[in-house]
Amino acid sequence: MLTRTFFARAPLAPGRFAPLPAGAITARGEMRDRLIALRSGLLSRCESLFPHTGSGSAWFGGGLASGTDAANALEAALLTSSLLGDEELRRASLRLVDAVLSGQREDGSFGAEDETFAARGRMLRALEAAYSMTGDKRMLTFMLRYMKFLKDALEEAPLDADEAMHVSDTLEAGIFLYNVTGQKAILSVLSTLAAQGADYSSIFSAFPYRTPVSRTLDAAELRRVLSTENEDGYAHHLLRTADAANLCEGVRTSALYAVLTGSGKHLAAPEKGLARMNKSHGAVCGGITGDPLLAGSHPSRGVSAASLCELAASLELLLSCPAGEHAADQLDTLMYNGVAAAFAPDLHSVQPIQQANQVRIDRGMRFPLSGDTANCFSLEDSKTLCALLAAWPRYAASQWLLSRDDGLYAASYAPCQVRYRLSGASVRLNVESRYPVSGSIRISVGLSQSIAFPMHLRIPSWAKGATAAVAGEILPAQAGTILTINRQWNDGDELLLTLPMTAQRLSGFHQAVSVARGPLRFASVPAYDRTEGADGRSIFAAREGFGVALCQDEDITAEETEDGVVLHTRGVTVPQWGMRGESCDQPPITVSEQGERVDVTLVPYAASPIRLSLFPVV
Repeated sequence: MLTRTFFARAPLAPGRFAPLPAGAITARGEMRDRLIALRSGLLSRCESLFPHTGSGSAWFGGGLASGTDAANALEAALLTSSLLGDEELRRASLRLVDAVLSGQREDGSFGAEDETFAARGRMLRALEAAYSMTGDKRMLTFMLRYMKFLKDALEEAPLDADEAMHVSDTLEAGIFLYNVTGQKAILSVLSTLAAQGADYSSIFSAFPYRTPVSRTLDAAELRRVLSTENEDGYAHHLLRTADAANLCEGVRTSALYAVLTGSGKHLAAPEKGLARMNKSHGAVCGGITGDPLLAGSHPSRGVSAASLCELAASLELLLSCPAGEHAADQLDTLMYNGVAAAFAPDLHSVQPIQQANQVRIDRGMRFPLSGDTANCFSLEDSKTLCALLAAWPRYAASQWLLSRDDGLYAASYAPCQVRYRLSGASVRLNVESRYPVSGSIRISVGLSQSIAFPMHLRIPSWAKGATAAVAGEILPAQAGTILTINRQWNDGDELLLTLPMTAQRLSGFHQAVSVARGPLRFASVPAYDRTEGADGRSIFAAREGFGVALCQDEDITAEETEDGVVLHTRGVTVPQWGMRGESCDQPPITVSEQGERVDVTLVPYAASPIRLSLFPVV
C-alpha cells in the first residue's frame, strides 16, 4: 500500500482530515464477519450472475457493455481484499485493473467506445482505490492521459444535461490526481467540469422540492409528458433534479466544488442540502425517500438502494472536506440501518427499494416509476447489487483518517486495526468494540517507539455523558464534538472510550415517533407469513392486526445479548391501523380506539424484512 496520505494542495480549499491509504485499516470482529460473508457469497457470485461485471466486460477487454456495474464490483473487490488481507482476491482484482490500463486508447479514452461519461468516472474511482493499494504509477499516467482527453472532449462537446448530473466521481479522481502529482493543468480540466456540471449548490439553496414530487406530477402524468416533450422540457428536468440518487450524489458534487473554489456558496451547500432533504424527505433508516423521485417522509414511501449508496459515498467524502465532520453521525445511521436492511438478513439477496413501515414484500405497484418487483429481495438487479457490494468496504475503509496535525481521527468505531507511520514511528491501533450494539470501545496502542501525536475521537451527538479514560485520567467529552487527546503515547497504552447509548423517541412523520439507541433504529416485528409466489419469489406478509402504538409514559429498556441488542417497552394494539393499497397506511395521528396494552419488543431496523419503525403514540 501507499505509505503516505495526500491532503489538498494549494490552491484547493483544505480539509482537516484526509483518507488513509487502502490497506491501512484491517477489518476485525463483526465487520470482518460481514465482509467475509459478502466476499464468499454475493461478491464471489457476481460475475456468474452478471457476466458483464467480470472478465467479459468491455472495461477488461471483453465485449459486454457494463456501465457502472463492473466499476462498482471492481471497487468492492479491491477494498474488500485490502480490509481482509485476502491475497487471492487482491491478485484477481489487480488483474482486472491491468486490463483496464492496457485498454486505454491513444487519445486517452478507455472502456467501450460508447461508454458513458458517468461510468468512466466510476471506474476512475476504482482505479484510485487500486493506486492507493499499490502505489503503481501506471495508474497516474493513465488518469493524466484521460484528463488530457477530457479537456479536448469537453471543449468539442460539452456535457449534456444527464451527464452534468454525474461529475462527482471524475472530479474526485481528478482532485486526488492533482494532490498526488501537483500538475496544475489538471485544475483547468476540473474547472471546466465544475462549470459544465449541474449546480447542485443552487438546488440545495432554493430547494424547490419540499413536498413529494407526486403531488406536483403523478406517475401517469409524468409518463405522458415525457413521451411528448423533448429532453429540455420540464418533466425531463424534474426527472433529473428531483431524483433522490442524483441529489444524494449532488451532496458530494457541491463539496468537491467547494474544494475547487473555496466558495462560501459551495462550502455551505452540503450541510444545507442534507438538512433540507432530511427535513422534507428523511427516512428512519438515515436515507432520503425516493422511488426514485423525492417522496416525502411518509413511512411507506420507498428508499432506493441506489440513493443509499450515493448518500453513503457523499458522507464519506465529506469527512475529508472543509467543515465536513458533521456527516459522520448520519453516515453511521445510514449504514447500520438503511444499507444493512437493503441486504436480506442472510446476505444472499438484495432489495432495490425498502420502506420504513414494511408489512408486505411481493409484487405490487407501490412505486409506479420502478416496476412491480421493486421491493422484492432478488438477484435480478445488477445495479443495486453492485452498488451495495461496494458500500460496506468503502465505509469500513473510511472509519479512520489522518489529521493535518499528524494525528489520527476516528470517525466511527467498528472493530478494526489501523496501521500507519506517524513522526517516523510505526503506529498500530487495535480497536475492540461491539459497536453499534455497545458504546464501550477499547483502543490499544502499539508503537515502534514512544511518540507524541494527537488522537481525535468523534463524539456522536447522541452520546450524552461520554468519557475517555487513558493513563488513569478520565476526560469528559461533549456530545456532537471531537475530543482531541494530544499526549506522549507509549507502546501498550490503552484508551477506553465510553459512548452512553440511551434509547430515545425521535419525532417523525406527523406525530409519529421512531426509536433510536446510538446509531441504530429499532422496529417491532409483527407476526408474518413467508410463502413462495408463482414466479419463485419469496412473499412476506404481516398478519391482520399488526398495528401497535407506543406508550409515551413507559420506559424503554435495552437488553444486550451475544446476538445483539433488543429493546423492551409497552404499547397498545391499534386494530384500525392497516393497509392502504399495497402498503401500510400512515400511522394514525390519534389513536381513538385504544386496544389492549401489550409488551413490545423492538429489534434493530435491519434485523427483519417485515417491520414497523415509525409508530403512533398514546
